[in-house]
Amino acid sequence: MKIVVLGATGATGRQVVEQALAQGDQVVAYVRNAQAITARPGLQVMAGQLTDAAVLKAAISGTDAVLVCLGTRKKKPVDLMQSGLPLIIQAMKQTGVLRLVLVSAYGVGETARTAGLIARIVYRTWVPTVYRDKALSEALLPDSGLQWTGLYPVGLTNGPPADVIEVRPMARVQKVSGLPMISRANLARVMLDVARDDTTIGQKLLVTSKGSVR
Repeated sequence: MKIVVLGATGATGRQVVEQALAQGDQVVAYVRNAQAITARPGLQVMAGQLTDAAVLKAAISGTDAVLVCLGTRKKKPVDLMQSGLPLIIQAMKQTGVLRLVLVSAYGVGETARTAGLIARIVYRTWVPTVYRDKALSEALLPDSGLQWTGLYPVGLTNGPPADVIEVRPMARVQKVSGLPMISRANLARVMLDVARDDTTIGQKLLVTSKGSVR
């Protein structure tokens, strides 16, 4: 499989790149600063902004899937995804690459209804502008014409991968207890698995620790 990773220099994006290369995939890392990641066999580094339409299309062209790990931790009003996702969708449609795996976050939009009280308070007080930005951008997906899958991970750590996670369609989630955590390594593994699994197209998937969801 040949994939392009957007957000390849972030904590999750680096895990996606490393795991994809380890399993023999070809990877295009589309980054703002080419010096932030080293090209090596199987990895092509392309520098550009999401607003660089021609370069973005060149990075996406000929790949099998686009994996988006973009994110921000700013508390002030942000529009990273509202401004960026339409550009990604446009570039994908123009190149004919339709498979999109997008990392969001549990608690964004309608997913918050299944969270516990403490978790909802955290989402409202710590990341309200980031989550609003994600929710507004993701409203574009159903009518985008893409073969998209949205991933909604709980809190993320830098720990090693472990077989202690559960992936479940949000439509089958009744409640997520407490403030569960998973590792970014686990999330990266799920992203790569989902990119190969067409049965997940059009779904929003919760990624959480085992025992935290019902």
